[in-house]
Amino acid sequence: MKIIGVSGFIGSGKSTMLEHLVKNPDFKIIEADKVSKDILYDEKIIKFISKKIPGVLENGKIDRSKLRTALFGNHKLNNKFTKIAWPLISNEINKKIKEEKNAKLIFVEAAVISGIKVKFDKTILLIKDHKQRIDIVNKRDNRKIEEIDSITEFQRKKLRKYKFDFVLENNLNKEMFYKNIDNLIEKIREDKKNGKTWS
Repeated sequence: MKIIGVSGFIGSGKSTMLEHLVKNPDFKIIEADKVSKDILYDEKIIKFISKKIPGVLENGKIDRSKLRTALFGNHKLNNKFTKIAWPLISNEINKKIKEEKNAKLIFVEAAVISGIKVKFDKTILLIKDHKQRIDIVNKRDNRKIEEIDSITEFQRKKLRKYKFDFVLENNLNKEMFYKNIDNLIEKIREDKKNGKTWS
């Protein structure tokens, strides 16, 4: 069993890649964003939000949309938040990895993979033309260009020094993207060091 990290700026095609990979019964998918929902009401998170951004708490519930806007609109605040959130997310991801018994490959997806403390065997960075990313996110999430750029800039800063094993371009149609994914996964499964194929 090998662990593969998947990262990329907002709108680069991470979800599209996972939609393709999940079809394979030998693969396990773990999404950091989904895991973040599980830890959102951790005591440390609630304490931080109550003190720093109380406006996102409504009747004891966190408005994720308002939280996201507040964090990506203030990178300094986001840095403080992620120092609390990322260790919690990492712990949950590692638990899920430890519990998995059948998967041959586990894919952990995170926009800012540099903040996730997981021992990856290989990492993949997805890249996509800036204008294409903007158009996709604008239509998908109805977000303003300024917000998308702010999110991208935060992610760029966090990934700037991170060394990826593979870079996968996603500027063509979905069928070609799927084909390139398959080719890359096949390459990853070949363990050249030992002359063996990962099972």
